[in-house]
Amino acid sequence: MLTARQESVLNFIVEGYIGTATPMPSDVLARRPELNVSPATVRNEVAVLEEQGYIVRPHTSAGSLPTDKAYRLYVVRLQESQPTVDAQVQTEVKRRLLEAQRDLEEWANVAAAALASIVGNMAIATFPRATESRVRHIEVVQLQDVLWLLIVVLEHARLRRQLIRFETPPDLTELERSANKVGSAIKGHSKRELDSLDTKKFSPLEKSLLDTTKHILSEEDAGLYRHHYLDGLRNLLTQPEFTENERVRPVVEAVENGSLAQAILEEVPEGITIRVVIGHENKGNVLQPLSVVVAQYGIPGEVVGAVGAIGPTRMQYSKTIAGVRAMTTVMSEMAEGIRGQ
Repeated sequence: MLTARQESVLNFIVEGYIGTATPMPSDVLARRPELNVSPATVRNEVAVLEEQGYIVRPHTSAGSLPTDKAYRLYVVRLQESQPTVDAQVQTEVKRRLLEAQRDLEEWANVAAAALASIVGNMAIATFPRATESRVRHIEVVQLQDVLWLLIVVLEHARLRRQLIRFETPPDLTELERSANKVGSAIKGHSKRELDSLDTKKFSPLEKSLLDTTKHILSEEDAGLYRHHYLDGLRNLLTQPEFTENERVRPVVEAVENGSLAQAILEEVPEGITIRVVIGHENKGNVLQPLSVVVAQYGIPGEVVGAVGAIGPTRMQYSKTIAGVRAMTTVMSEMAEGIRGQ
């Protein structure tokens, strides 16, 4: 448990390091008029902070570097104060998103670019999707005698295709009738609802079509945040932490192979809340040199997407949390217009 003065000293260390990327010497801290204490007192407080794991110093006379534990306390205090972005910035973000609203993929791309610009780091965004995929229509198309293609049309005009191979060529009339029967029975249903559907009157052929459709829905629901956009990699790599090639290479490789985005999206919280994951709090090794500020936007339980920012642990948390909050607010409002399409 830190005293108020110790927490103030720690706050100056964190903010100083965020701003300069250099360790904070005790004599610099002692000159802060807000502390109004002697250099000896500051050194004593710094020693306590080091003992409790909030800072590290390469040697006794070196400046102080905040640890993940220090950033966590700093972020807790920030979230209590609810930082916000300038109203003019939020208006400009909304204007840019409105221009791209008709194209969901472009909308997510614009959102990632706008957030990257706000926070000065890398950003990620997905376009909004129903939390449970629902069937609008199914049809079958013949490719060969025993090889057919099942086309499932989902909500928001998404198409999924799955090959079906029969042991013997099916009767065309029977297959068409079966597809119409199954399509009528499952229209508007989710995978969860289809699991409880009474199939006693379904033929083996009809059950095969149903099972294939359920498999498609399962894959869709598992990939809720599959389609994403990253922007601002250049912002991230110009940070002082990435001046050395051995630090740059793993990040670039993780962006290229998709593991970075996957690790970020696994941190998306449920509901309209912001999650901040700092350094070694991240589950995956690829994210451990970084911090992530991520949130879900949309209409909980109905239409949702994700938006977040990625940077070094020395990121400007106040600006980043405010930027993510602004984006989720605007995008949640706009997701209302996507519901029911």
